[in-house]
Amino acid sequence: MSAGDPLPTRTLDRCPACGSGSLARLPLRYEHRGTFPAVRCRGCGLRFLRVQPAGEGLAGLYAADYFERDFRCGRSASDYFSEEAFRAENAGLLDAFAALRPPGRLLEVGCAGGWLLKHAAERGWQVRGVELSAAAVAHARGLGLEVFHGDLAAAALPPGAFDLVYMGDVLEHVPDCRATLLEVARVLAPGGQLYLRGPITTHSLARRAGLALYGALGRDIVLREPPYHLWEFTPGPLGRLVRGAGFEDVRMRQSKIPPGRPHGEKSVLQRAAMLVLDAVNVSLTRAFGVLGDRIVLTARRRAG
Repeated sequence: MSAGDPLPTRTLDRCPACGSGSLARLPLRYEHRGTFPAVRCRGCGLRFLRVQPAGEGLAGLYAADYFERDFRCGRSASDYFSEEAFRAENAGLLDAFAALRPPGRLLEVGCAGGWLLKHAAERGWQVRGVELSAAAVAHARGLGLEVFHGDLAAAALPPGAFDLVYMGDVLEHVPDCRATLLEVARVLAPGGQLYLRGPITTHSLARRAGLALYGALGRDIVLREPPYHLWEFTPGPLGRLVRGAGFEDVRMRQSKIPPGRPHGEKSVLQRAAMLVLDAVNVSLTRAFGVLGDRIVLTARRRAG
């Protein structure tokens, strides 16, 4: 398949989280080697792409250049393969893990090139990883790490094999978010911890305003970029999804990326409006923990 061919796709007629077939169109779509419209489940509120890239088309989105340019929505000042660029961030994550439990058996789903696992092993964690990108797996294995090439289900890990599972900027990319969380619960020991973080972009003030305005005008927000995010999480539906997969003590903390260079193609007016809304949004999120565009979620696997 060449880079210009239409992506292989699948179409979802039901919400994978609750099974409802009542899907409301959202005024948002991706245009990249095909059209990928977004919907909202009227049953549980989950937002997702109704048409999604599938199979080798989905895997192909995560070639080496993704980690050099597009990961984290292109907002990172460094490509992933720079260890020093992420050392402080990884140290903060490992401190957060230590606040949940002592070092034990750690699985990172979507471990990319393996820097977090390397630093975790240096702190006494027993580490394993799962990663879809062949380029990232090769890098991680070059660090001496045990990393499975493929998705979590294909890894067929033993039940109860881990004390903590970390997913950072991953769940929004997987083909079936509910099945992935069920598998995470299966491989966690009873009482084991899930630590999840990622974007909740459509929850932010600017994106809420944009969706409302474009919906009123009968137009779509068009993102002319690869449809990496199959699921557009917001706090309520995400919490319900995690609890339904077998977790309890679900805790969430929102944050807001400060104003900066807007991502994607935008007019001068759109950029100015986003800068103003983002500046207001940062203050609101810091003061009240609401309307964030990033979330950290922790949860404990229920016993039994």
